[in-house]
Amino acid sequence: MSAGCGKAPTIATSMYNNGMPISITAANMQRRYILNVPTNYDKTKPYKLVVAYHALNSNDHSVYHENYYGLLPLSNNTTIFVAPNGQKNGAPCSGTGVGDSGCGWPNTSDQDMQFADAVVKQVEDNFCVDTNRIFATGWSYGASMSEQTACERPLGGTQAAGWGVRAIAIYAVAYLSNSTNCKATKPVAYYATHGTCDHTLTYDGTSACSTMTMEQGGVGIAKTWAAVDGCTWQLPKKVTSGAHVCTKLSGCMSGYPLEFCSFNGDHTAYPDNGQPQSSWGPAEAWAFLNQF
Repeated sequence: MSAGCGKAPTIATSMYNNGMPISITAANMQRRYILNVPTNYDKTKPYKLVVAYHALNSNDHSVYHENYYGLLPLSNNTTIFVAPNGQKNGAPCSGTGVGDSGCGWPNTSDQDMQFADAVVKQVEDNFCVDTNRIFATGWSYGASMSEQTACERPLGGTQAAGWGVRAIAIYAVAYLSNSTNCKATKPVAYYATHGTCDHTLTYDGTSACSTMTMEQGGVGIAKTWAAVDGCTWQLPKKVTSGAHVCTKLSGCMSGYPLEFCSFNGDHTAYPDNGQPQSSWGPAEAWAFLNQF
């Protein structure tokens, strides 16, 4: 249970559940995030926490507008959600509408990771968080930042940040390309979806849609995490007919499953049709996270 358990929040109720950005200082920059708290919040009850990172050219308002990748309506008042806002050109993104051209997660000198640290600490200090059930989710650039979070902030890791993610749910991922990029060393439960003809981030390095390698692509990154999670590696089934197919690896360490879903499509967080309202993606992702 976090430090906020049993305490009245100092963040005013007017600052959450309405898309209002909250300002916070991290790595010597004034950043912001959007917060949603269960409508029947009980300060004595520990809640799950989901950190939802936006994609390139998106922002915190985008994630809020899409109900945190469709997970908020499925959470049934069990979860606190945060949508951090990225940066561009060495400065915090400042767009006030839905979307912000060039806004992303360069994570130069680990600034974005330090920002996530500050957001999680502020939420934990104000609200009752189950510190064993913190998750990250995101699409594209946001998926890469989620994977980076799992790498740098795994639950049970030795980092000084004081928090870690139990699992991640990501949609179309590639490694972050910066000096602080790291490879997984501590187990984190892993769920991913990827379109077989993703023109932006390659599925498995074999598609004509991208020039990236197998190791850089969605399947290759899943293979890396399979090794860390102790799973018996098998190439996930690649959809050949129908809309999608999901593979759950066997042999994983207890409590650290890995699921990879292949779908017939391009670069989207919402397979198979790109629309959150009728995609199977959010329900499958929430079922994975909600098992913990």
